Amino acid sequence: MSVYTSYYAGTIKGEPVSISLFPPKGFQGKHLPLFAPTPELLKWWKSSVKDAIAQQEYKRQFREILDSRQQLIELWVRKQQQSSADITLCCFEKSGDFCHRHQVGEEIVQRYLSEQWGGEVGTVLRPQLIVIPGGQLSPNATYPPRVLSLIEKCHESGYPVRCDRLACGYYRVSLRGEDLGEWSELGLLGVLSGLRHEFYQKRLLISLI
Repeated sequence: MSVYTSYYAGTIKGEPVSISLFPPKGFQGKHLPLFAPTPELLKWWKSSVKDAIAQQEYKRQFREILDSRQQLIELWVRKQQQSSADITLCCFEKSGDFCHRHQVGEEIVQRYLSEQWGGEVGTVLRPQLIVIPGGQLSPNATYPPRVLSLIEKCHESGYPVRCDRLACGYYRVSLRGEDLGEWSELGLLGVLSGLRHEFYQKRLLISLI
């Protein structure tokens, strides 16, 4: 089974599951308030200026809400591990817009169900990841969730980084054919974070744009 995210008017894969505070009128799928914001948080968000600072504050508050529901979340995770049916977690905002479902996907699904994470429907997630043992390419490598998450964010930001995992456990990184070196997991996280940093983008990637 796979777990996707999408918006109500978008493409749905498998069973639609509403994770907004209230589903839209006429919604035919299940409603899962476990991953919905509280009325108080939603009211605060609607009254905010909705800028980057407000988004970070929303994410902080919503993370605390998810932490308070941890035991129920673990029950839900175990249920999904035993399921064979695809589901799509739905909310109102379009793909690319700020929405708590992206946080659910990143902090819950990718953390606990990394093998089942299908990403946001209609966006290009999961770049090609391969292991290179002795020069032979092997598909279906297992990547740590935080590494996979950063690679996906780089792709979403317009930087289609390629990350090949070597037999020794290190990662060979390249971008648009440009070799960015071989790195340990810690070094890789720094490189991938740097690719999304404004200073790095403007000064170190000029020749690659």
